[in-house]
Formats: sequence, structure tokens, C-alpha cells
Amino acid sequence: MSLVRKIIFLLVCFLLLNVFSIYGFDYKEYFENKNNTSLSDASFTDKIFNVFRDEDEDKPFTFTLVKKDGVLEMSGIFRNESDAQKIADFLTVNREGDYKFEENRVSDENLVENLVTLITPFKDFFADDSQIVVSNNEVTISGVLKDANYKDLLDTLFTRVNLDLKTNIKLPNEVLQEKLAETTEQKDEVVENKNAVEPTVENKTVQELAKEKKIEEIISKVTAPNIKDIQAEINNILKVKKITFERRSSSMTEESKAVVLDISKILKENPTLKIEVAGHTDSRGKDELNKQISQDRANSVKEFLVGLGIDENRIKAVGYGEEFPIAKDDENGLSEINRRVEFNILGE
Repeated sequence: MSLVRKIIFLLVCFLLLNVFSIYGFDYKEYFENKNNTSLSDASFTDKIFNVFRDEDEDKPFTFTLVKKDGVLEMSGIFRNESDAQKIADFLTVNREGDYKFEENRVSDENLVENLVTLITPFKDFFADDSQIVVSNNEVTISGVLKDANYKDLLDTLFTRVNLDLKTNIKLPNEVLQEKLAETTEQKDEVVENKNAVEPTVENKTVQELAKEKKIEEIISKVTAPNIKDIQAEINNILKVKKITFERRSSSMTEESKAVVLDISKILKENPTLKIEVAGHTDSRGKDELNKQISQDRANSVKEFLVGLGIDENRIKAVGYGEEFPIAKDDENGLSEINRRVEFNILGE
């Protein structure tokens, strides 16, 4: 076969193949698959879009409650000022801290309602600088307890609270031990830096003397009694049972002597404290007579304390008469509340 014929034969085969391919191709199936592929691609695109869109979806609010000077201060991120105010009112927050607002923040009402049960014990049982942190619907309470006896009460309360709760609570004695350990480390550091021969005061550097003085101040602060707590303890005793006297007399009743005995135990446990025994009356009668009666009764309490072993130099007896009422007298000038004896800690 000549070359020309071979070329013509190949062209004819190529044309026949093209005709067969065109008329035998299933266009319907092709376009259906094409459409399905497009939908699949769209679905994939949506998934990617959703991944990025989730970053802008609603997030839980987050805030922190801090106890400062006996009151609560709240800071956090909320949807708006209205939501922040509602939460503050519901939790009886006293002070507004640092507020930030984001539109995608959502408040969890159930969490706030369950958190309310912790607010009162948090205020009453914890020392200043303690915190309640709410983040990602999780609640963390941390701080130092005023009294170790509160621990069992809190443990019982925590088991009844429907919250994702974490705690980091320290007892007063643990904090005291930590401070003493820090003080000991500082003192050891001073000793290590001293020469082999103990230097005299004259040979000590200004830095060494200043450091030792600082250590003494730290020890003094750690071991010093908490006057505020001791005063509260005395006041609580007098709330339960006030000091009363025999009719028209400066002699205490037997029940009142038991009350003063309990107070004397507190004074013996804190031998450096000085106190004022303050006598008060209502407004019935003459001013001078009321002042004398209150002075006589304050002196009577002081004498009883001295008899119980309290140094008289620690006690100051003052009769104020009707000068400082804590309640309104009736039309006759009578008031059971104003007739009272108070114990005021003066210091050390």
C-alpha cells in the first residue's frame, strides 16, 4: 500500500472515531455529574465559611467579683451595660469595676441564679482580696478564710450548688505559716551575708540594718492580733447578752458577770490590747446625774475585770451618760437599748 493510501486510511478512521464519540457520548449523565460536583463544592465552601463564622458566634459572659474593704467589686465582659447592671443588682454588687462590652456575649441566667447562694458566705467568710471568677461557664472561688471553722460549712454548701465549681481556698493558719516561712528565708539570707565574726552595730552596713528592721516589722505584723476581728468577737458577745445592773445600783447582775468573764478571756489571750469600758444611759433624768451613773457602772465593770486578773493599766473606764444614743428614747426619755456598757479596743 502506497504512502498516500495509508494517510487517507488513517484520516477516514479518525473521522469515524470522532463521529462515533460525538453520537455515543452521554451528555445527560455528564451534566448531572457536573451539577452534583458543583453542589458538593458549594457545601465544602459553606463548611469553610462556617469555621470562620463560628469565631463571631455567641460567647459566654465572663466576670470577676473581688472583695475589697468588705464590699464586692465586679469587672468583666458583657453584651451591654444593661446586662451588666442586671447581674450586679442580682448579685448585690456594691462597686463597679472595669466593664467591657461585646455584642456576641451571652448571659447565663441559670448560672447567675445558682451563684447567688455563694454571695453571702463569700462576703461573710472570706478576707479582703478574695475572688469569684466566672469564665466559660466555669466558676472559680479563691481566697483566705477569716476563720478555719468556716471550711466545713463551705464544703457542705459547695456540694449543694449546681455549678461547675473549682476552689482554691486557704485557711488563716496556712497564710500565717507561709508568711513566717518567707520571713525565715529573709532572715537566713541576712545571716548568710554576715561575716564569720558577728559584727557590732557600728560595723553593720546601712543595708543590713534596714533589712533586719524590715524583717522585724514583718514578724510584728504577722504575729500582731487582728484588732478588727477581736472587736467584732467582743461585740458579738454583747449582742447575745448585754451587761445589766441591779435596780438603782452600779452592781452587775450575776448573768452580766458571766458575760464580762467571757470578755476577760479574750483580753487574756491578747495581753497587749488596751480597752475602754464605756458606760451609757438614756435621756431620762438630769445630765450630770446620768453621767455619774454611767461612770459608776463603767468603774464597776473595770473593777470586776481587774479582779479577774486583767491589768488595770490596760483598762480605761468612761461614763458618757446620754451623749451617744444609738436609739431614739420614748416620750419619757426611756430606752433599754441606750442603757448599755460597751467595750472599745483602743490599741496596743
